Amino acid sequence: MNAPRRRDGTWMEECGDLSAAEFRERLRVAACWVAGEETERPNFGGSLLRPRFALDLVPAAERCQLPDRFWLAALAVQFAHEASLLHDDVVDGAGVRRGESTVVASHGVAAALLGGDQLLTRAYRAAAVTGSMPFAEAFAEAVDETVRGERAQHESQEDALDPEALDGILGAKSGSLFAVALSSWALLCGSPAASVHVELGRRVGIFYQKVDDLRDFCTGARSGKAPLADYRRGLWTWPRAYMPAGAPPETLFRSRSSGPPPVCDALRDLEGEGRGLVSSLEGLVPHAQEVRREVRRWLQRLRRDVEAEVTMVQGNGENRPAGVPPSGSVQVPNRLADGGPTRPSFSGDSDLLEEQDPMEVLSHHGRSFRFASRFMPTEALGRAARIYHFCRLVDDTVDRASDPARAADDLASLLERARSAYRGEARSDPDGVIGRTMQEMKEDDIPFGLVEELVAGVRMDLGPVRFSSWEELDVYTHRVAGVVGLWIAGAGGVRDAWAQERAAEMGRSMQLTNIARDVGEDLRLGRLYLPLDLLARHGLDEAGLQEAARDQRPVPPTYAAVLEEVMGRADAGYGTSFQALPHLPRDFRRAMAVAARVYQGIHDEIRKDGYDTLRKRARTGRLRKGRLAVAALRELRLATTRFP
Repeated sequence: MNAPRRRDGTWMEECGDLSAAEFRERLRVAACWVAGEETERPNFGGSLLRPRFALDLVPAAERCQLPDRFWLAALAVQFAHEASLLHDDVVDGAGVRRGESTVVASHGVAAALLGGDQLLTRAYRAAAVTGSMPFAEAFAEAVDETVRGERAQHESQEDALDPEALDGILGAKSGSLFAVALSSWALLCGSPAASVHVELGRRVGIFYQKVDDLRDFCTGARSGKAPLADYRRGLWTWPRAYMPAGAPPETLFRSRSSGPPPVCDALRDLEGEGRGLVSSLEGLVPHAQEVRREVRRWLQRLRRDVEAEVTMVQGNGENRPAGVPPSGSVQVPNRLADGGPTRPSFSGDSDLLEEQDPMEVLSHHGRSFRFASRFMPTEALGRAARIYHFCRLVDDTVDRASDPARAADDLASLLERARSAYRGEARSDPDGVIGRTMQEMKEDDIPFGLVEELVAGVRMDLGPVRFSSWEELDVYTHRVAGVVGLWIAGAGGVRDAWAQERAAEMGRSMQLTNIARDVGEDLRLGRLYLPLDLLARHGLDEAGLQEAARDQRPVPPTYAAVLEEVMGRADAGYGTSFQALPHLPRDFRRAMAVAARVYQGIHDEIRKDGYDTLRKRARTGRLRKGRLAVAALRELRLATTRFP
C-alpha cells in the first residue's frame, strides 16, 4: 500500500513505502556493497532526482519489495551524475556547487578528476552487478551520450544553434541519464515499455535543462551555482534566441517598446512545453505522479525567479544585491499573447456574430456541446454558452478574414476590448458578449491570461499552419482548447489544481478529435495540424494527403495508423480528464461527462467511415449521442459512488 502524498508539488518524505531517509539509506547500502569495503556510508547530496524518478516509474504494486538490482541500477545512474558534476566543475572552473565550495576549488583539479573517475568506475560496476545486460548496455550508452553532448555544446561556443540542434545536444548531455533512469525498471524486467520510458526520460531531461538554462539568467535564483555562468563562458543556451545578438543579459528582462520583455515569450513557450510533457506523462505512465509534480514544481520556481528578476531590472535595481526586489512588484503575466497594434473596430462579419444570441451560436456551431448542455441548469448553461460564444468570436476573427494582416489587427483590437471590459472600463459595451463574458470572468476570479493565451493560439492559424512535432502541437491545443477547459471549470467554481489540469486535458483531447476528424477540410484551408514527424514516420507527407483529398482513390493504408495515434492520445486524455468529474460541482458533472463521451464517440464514426477524413466529416447522430450520454451518466454515477 503506497504511503499518502501531499499535493503541494514538493517531494514527500515518503517514496512509495519508504521515507526519504530510508530511500537514501538504501542507496548508501548499495554504494558500500559496490565499493567492496567497509567505509563510512556516503552522504548523497542534491535532490536525487534520477533515482527518485526511477522509483516513480515502478508500478505501485511492485514497490513494496524492490530487488537489490533496482537499487544498484538507481545507484549507477546517481554515481554517473555525481561524476559528471565533478568533471563539469573542472571544465567550467566553477567555484560553487549546491551552495558550497566545489572540490576543484577546495582541493584542486587532480582531486576533482580522480574523484569523478572513481565515481564513474563504481557506476559501471553497479550497472554490471545488476545482472541485466539490457540495462548495462543502455547505461553505458547513456554515459557516452552525456559526454558527447557536453563536448558538442562546448565546441559550439558562441554559435547560434537552431532549436532542433540544441535539443539534440540537450537530449544527449542532460536527457540521457534521465532516460536510463526512467526506463531502468522496464529494462531490468525486460518490459517492452522501456523504449517509451526512454523517450519520456529524454524529454524530461531536455525540459529540466531548459529550466536550468533560463534560471542561469536570473541573478537571484537559488540554483546552488553562480548565476550567468554559461553566459560568461560564451555557451549558446536557448534563452539567447529571445535576445538580440550581442545584447547584455539584462535585455532579456527589460520591456520592449512593442510589449513585455523577451523573457515573457521564453517563459510562455517553456510553460507550453511543460504542459505537453505533463500530458504525455499522464497518458503514457499514469501511475508516475512524482515526475509530473516535479515538472510543475520546476515551472513554479522558475516563474518566481523570473518575476523577481523582472522586478529588479525594471525597477532600476541593477545596483541592488541580486534577487532583492524594490518596493512594489512587476508581475510577469501568467499567460501572454504576442504584442501587436490595436484597431478601434473589427472588419468582416465579426460584429454580426457578436450580436447573435449565445444559445444560437452554441446550437449552430457546437452541436455536441449543445447536446451535452441539456444536462446543465439554466444559470450554468448561460455562462458556458457565453464563454463558447466569445471563443467563437475570437476564432471567426481569423476564419472569416481574407487578409491575414487585417485579421491580426482585428485580433489585437478584440483582445484590447476584452481587457478593457475585464478591468471594468467604460470603453466596452457591458451588455454585449465581450462585456458580459469578461464581467463574469472577473467575478469568477478567473485570470485574464486565459483570454490572452486563447488569442495567441488563434493567431497561430494566421500563418502557414504546420507543426513539426507533437510538442509543437501540444502548445497549440492547449492555447485554443485547454484554456477553454480551464475557463469553464473556473466558471463552475473549480479551484483545485489537480481538477483544473484535467479540465484542460479534456479541452486538449477534444481538439485532437477535431484534428483527426477535419483533416480534409483543414487542408482545403491551407492548414495541416497532423505533426509532420508523425506523417513521416508512417511514410506520408502533405503532398500525398492533398492528392488523396482531391480524388476518389482509397486513402493511403498507413493513414489509418496516423489517425489511430492521434485518437489514441485523445482517448488517453479523455480517460485522465474523466477522473476529475466526480470532483466538479454537480451543475457541471453531468454535462461534462456527456460532452466527453459524445465527442469521443466521433472516433468510432471515423473508423466506420474507413478513416476517410480527407473527404468526409464524421458525425454522431442523435440516437448514437443518446446512447453515449446514457453510458456516460452511468459511468459518472459509478465514479461518484466511489468518490462522493
